[in-house]
Amino acid sequence: MYRRQRTKPPLSKWTVTAKYALVLLTASAALAGCSLLPREPEVLQPPLVEPALEQFDVVPVTRGDIQTSLKGTAYFVSSNAAPLSFKESGGRVKAIAVTAGEEVKAGDLLAELETGDLEFQVRLQRLNVERTKLLYKQALAADASSTDIRLREIDLEREQMSLDAMQGRLDKSRLFAPISGTVTFVENLNAGDTVNAYQSIVTIADPSNLKLTYVAADSKELFAVKTGMPVILKYKGSNYTGEVVQSPSNIPAAADNKKAENNAVTVYMSMDNPPDGIHVGDSADLTIELQKRENVIVLPRSALRSYMGRSYVQIAEGERRKEVDIEVGLSTPTAVEIVKGLEEGQQVILSN
Repeated sequence: MYRRQRTKPPLSKWTVTAKYALVLLTASAALAGCSLLPREPEVLQPPLVEPALEQFDVVPVTRGDIQTSLKGTAYFVSSNAAPLSFKESGGRVKAIAVTAGEEVKAGDLLAELETGDLEFQVRLQRLNVERTKLLYKQALAADASSTDIRLREIDLEREQMSLDAMQGRLDKSRLFAPISGTVTFVENLNAGDTVNAYQSIVTIADPSNLKLTYVAADSKELFAVKTGMPVILKYKGSNYTGEVVQSPSNIPAAADNKKAENNAVTVYMSMDNPPDGIHVGDSADLTIELQKRENVIVLPRSALRSYMGRSYVQIAEGERRKEVDIEVGLSTPTAVEIVKGLEEGQQVILSN
């Protein structure tokens, strides 16, 4: 027994036509929708630009002269200056009796320390000495025994020793001017401030005997300075000449470290025909010509380059740079001598 398979009835002509129409309508809508989308812009290729040629400043290697010199400011100081301090022990300031720039005479009181009633005790002890001296004279006049006279002598000597000790303590608490001159320095102290032994408190300078002093920032500046070298000076707009009278090269080694350090950076000079009216502390511009080389290769300092202790320059060879190691000789703030490494005619590139 079998079952009969049912078959679908054939599509009508109208149905087939409708399906074809629907397909065409859908395709047309899709094409119309695509035409509404924006068009992507065309990608433009970048224009071809030729790289610019490197440009640099160059100077030709030539020969010339180079002169080194020491320039700075020198100050007039007294050849006889006395820095004063309290010896043996310090203390508290009682008074400072002078100011910087003041004229003083030898023996004038400059400063003193607090001493309590020591000054009163000294006055009393002077009376004791005077009283003991009178008793001693009285014993002599009365033809006293030798023992009594000796006892009076002992009393007088003892009282005088006490007076001398007290007076010594009082004197050490005061500073007196050892010379006549000008006060060039006063420490900034007020009553009650503490000072140490040998701390400079006041400096007195004799203005009748002046000399010029230049103190360098580094001892290397003075390696080439020698005694007798001529000095060009400019003081208050006028030019003068002089010479080096003391330099580090001709000073014996000092035992004191502080003095040795000061000597290593100090130059003393004289001035020929100095004008009247120079005061301690006045200044003058100085120039000392040191070393000179003639007909040597000289470059601007801006051409010199250095790295990790190496000195070199860059030279131009066509459109290329080339590094060349050099050996440097004399040097000034604007120029430098080239001892080795370059030849005349080469083109050296300046650094920016």
